Amino acid sequence: MVTFQTGQKIPLGQLTPSTHLTLSARVTGPASEYDLSLFGLDAAGKLSDDRYLVFFNQTATPEGAVQMQGGPRGEKVFTIDLSRLPATVRRLSLTASVDAGTFGQIDHAEITLSAGGQPVAAYRVTGRDFQQERAVMLLDVYHKDVWRVGAVGQGFSGGLDALVRHYGGEVADRPAPSRAAPPAPPRPAPAPTPAAPPPINLKKITLDKKGESTRISLKKSGQAEPIRVNLNWDRGGRRGGLFGRGAAADLDLGCMFVMNDGQRGVIQALGNSFGSERLLPHILLDKDDRTGAALDGENLTIFRPDLIHTVLVFACIYEGTNDFTQVGARLSLRDPQGNEIAMHLSNPDIQRTFCAIALIENVGGEIKVTKEERYFLGAQHCDEHYGFGFRWVAGSK
Repeated sequence: MVTFQTGQKIPLGQLTPSTHLTLSARVTGPASEYDLSLFGLDAAGKLSDDRYLVFFNQTATPEGAVQMQGGPRGEKVFTIDLSRLPATVRRLSLTASVDAGTFGQIDHAEITLSAGGQPVAAYRVTGRDFQQERAVMLLDVYHKDVWRVGAVGQGFSGGLDALVRHYGGEVADRPAPSRAAPPAPPRPAPAPTPAAPPPINLKKITLDKKGESTRISLKKSGQAEPIRVNLNWDRGGRRGGLFGRGAAADLDLGCMFVMNDGQRGVIQALGNSFGSERLLPHILLDKDDRTGAALDGENLTIFRPDLIHTVLVFACIYEGTNDFTQVGARLSLRDPQGNEIAMHLSNPDIQRTFCAIALIENVGGEIKVTKEERYFLGAQHCDEHYGFGFRWVAGSK
């Protein structure tokens, strides 16, 4: 395996003959989260097609040549099929950015390039390599006669929005000022031109403290648009858990719900209550990851948020750890506009194995999301606190 130094470049063919690559990146430091993004650039090094920016609000390219998901240690994993990329994409630039803090404060950033499941190259930088940068370019996979790999290690004082503008993109929440042209004499109407692509939406909300909330506006046309909830965690764990066996940390995602018509229930793997997309409550749990090995964690989709009254999202420990202190659990919600609402379980209780993470409420035609992070001995104690009024019996998976 080749260990890159900043500025080093090498033909990809010297590392692997494969065009199917995996790029894994992780940044550790004092910030609650570091965002990893992969820019698909043209031959001029510009983001000429916004669909080829893979980041937290857009996790795959249109044809699926590049896809991003979470890894077991909190890293981001990009799977890349160079043969499927359009000829207009000639460079994939891996970047990292942070909302609060700088890269001069990080412990380190680790990047691993793999092919066929085997690492072929690695690149590592530390806070000593930076100062006040809030966004950095880390590693490029680019085409110059042949596909090549290069370690960059350069940064910007601005954040992700500065990177987007550097690559020629437009950011939605900070549009470029208009430049009005002076009046011109009448002339024939020009031929219609294709509509400009919408600006890139970089909006990301992090709820840090218990009780913090934000709101999502439901689409006024009446068309239902789903809210997707993801739970992920670090799989390391330790011996213990509910069954006392040594295993990778395995958490279970679920929810308690009340609909606007008064119907109520529980969605969880325990008892095989996975819900349904087509039938009430139109809430679906995608799977039960019994091994804790799924890199994308567990996912809950609320397909008809307009029909809900209250949804309490929870997580419980199945096995592999005694409590939430070792697993770095984090929850994210994607709203109908593709924005992300993120929250970390930042204050675990070492004596509790059940956590009510987030409360989702339909309030006046808007969805209110509140970080709860309340720990309980089990589901029944949680229910007693929130007053759903279920009758609990022993269950199994």
